[in-house]
Amino acid sequence: MIGKNRINKIKTMAWGLGMAAMMIATHGMAGDSDAAKAATQARKPFVFQKMDADGDGKVAAAEFQAHRTTWFKEIDANGDGKLTADEYVKDQQGRFKDMDTNSDGVVVVEEYAAFFCGPETRMDKAANPAKTDKTTLFETMDANNDTYVTVPECAAYRIVIFRQLDANGDGKLTPEEFASDARFTAMDANKDNTVTKDEFDATGVNKPRDTRVSQTNLPRAH
Repeated sequence: MIGKNRINKIKTMAWGLGMAAMMIATHGMAGDSDAAKAATQARKPFVFQKMDADGDGKVAAAEFQAHRTTWFKEIDANGDGKLTADEYVKDQQGRFKDMDTNSDGVVVVEEYAAFFCGPETRMDKAANPAKTDKTTLFETMDANNDTYVTVPECAAYRIVIFRQLDANGDGKLTPEEFASDARFTAMDANKDNTVTKDEFDATGVNKPRDTRVSQTNLPRAH
C-alpha cells in the first residue's frame, strides 16, 4: 500500500510537471505568434509591388496614378471626396504599424524602405537631398527621366525622405515623426483643412494648374 506522504509527493510532482508543460506550451505559442506575425508581414505586398500592376519591375506614370487613386479612396473613410487631417493621420498610423515589423515602436530606415520598395531593397545610405525643378513625386522619383520608376530609384528617394522625416536625426522614426502634419498641410493648397482629389493628385503625377516650376527641395512623400 502506498503511504499518504508518498501520494502527496506524487501529486506535487505531477502538479509541477503540469505547470512546466503549461509554461512550455505558453512560450511556444508566443514564439509561434511572433513567427506568424513575421510571416504575415512578409506576405504583405509592398507599395512598389502594388503600383507595378503589370509586374514588369517598373512603374509607369499611369500605374503610379492608379495606385494613388485607390489609396485616396482608402483614406477617405466617409467617401466625401476629400481628406481631413484626422483621416490622413489615421492612415499614416496604420502604415507606421505595418512598417514596424519588429513592433518596437520605431521604424528604422531598412523597415521604411522595405515597406515602400521591397524587402530585398539595396540602399545607398549616403544619398543626399537634391535640388530639383520637378514638381511632382513621380517625376522626382524618376531620376533618369525614362518615364518609369524602378526599385533602385524608389530606394534612393525613400532614403532621402526618411532623413527629412527623422526630425531629431537619431536614425529612427517615431509615430509622431512619421505622421507629421506638415505633409497634410503641404497637400492642402487652398488651406481649407481638407485635401481634395485634385490637390492630392497635384503632388503625385498631375501638375497643378498655373504652377511655375522653380528649384526646390525634393517633394515630400505622401
